[in-house]
Amino acid sequence: MGGASSRLDPLAGLPSILTPVAPDAAPQPSTPELCDALFGDTAAPAVGHRESPVQIAAFLDYRCPYCRTLAGIMTAVRADNVRVIYKEWPILGEPSLLAARAALAADRQGKYPAFHARLMNTRLIPTPKLIEDIADELGIDPVKLREDMRAPAIAAAIARTSALAQALGFIGTPVLVVNRTIAQGDITRRQLDRLIEDEKASGAKVC
Repeated sequence: MGGASSRLDPLAGLPSILTPVAPDAAPQPSTPELCDALFGDTAAPAVGHRESPVQIAAFLDYRCPYCRTLAGIMTAVRADNVRVIYKEWPILGEPSLLAARAALAADRQGKYPAFHARLMNTRLIPTPKLIEDIADELGIDPVKLREDMRAPAIAAAIARTSALAQALGFIGTPVLVVNRTIAQGDITRRQLDRLIEDEKASGAKVC
């Protein structure tokens, strides 16, 4: 798992939630279904135009050190012809889940990009106090934030991302799906730029 963070226990193996399912044990999602789940979920915060020729689905965890590095790279590559869809995938424990719920709740107040950046730029473990401090700093209504964090729709969005990651065989963060290409683990700005240019040059539709 070089260059990636996961909940893989090297002694006990993968937890049951990430154990691969035999192909004949459960129906596999079709390509259009996967594509819509990756790039069309309206509950997933996104930056950029929906019709951009390059769509990037980013599976991230706020406690993943590689994700923190990648978050800065993702901000730098945003442009009119690149759209980033953020998939909150909290796999590193309760603090990660707290942060993911808070970020999605902040999105309901139009503050996701700033909240996301603030969480990614701190090395502190997410706690209710830290969440409250960031909300206050960004002018987020704390009462509504707490209410939205408990909303079933937010729990469902995180569950959908987890199920999607499992369906695609991901076992750690970060993961980027750049149109038709999956990049798992650490990635440099140069490598990401190359992926983006390759997808633009191919002229293939995202879905």
